[in-house]
Amino acid sequence: MVSSFKPCFFGGYNKLDALNAIDGLTQEIYQLENSLSRKEQGKSYGIPPKAPQTDIRKAAWGGFDKDDVDAFISDLRGRSEELRAKLGE
Repeated sequence: MVSSFKPCFFGGYNKLDALNAIDGLTQEIYQLENSLSRKEQGKSYGIPPKAPQTDIRKAAWGGFDKDDVDAFISDLRGRSEELRAKLGE
């Protein structure tokens, strides 16, 4: 998993858009982990909705490296699907 994003002097992804997309997926994963924990404890739980897929605009200059962001988001989506499978969705 990518631990930091390389900056691009020209191009790349808009930083705010990339961080908003990552934040939405991270919140979803947190909620899914909480639901899984409740399921394992025998408590009632709900399955949160999927985070909306947001468009990440390209930056004219000073953005995050596209490949780094794409890889990170792909890892987050994979984690989300793994948790959903454990919850029986």
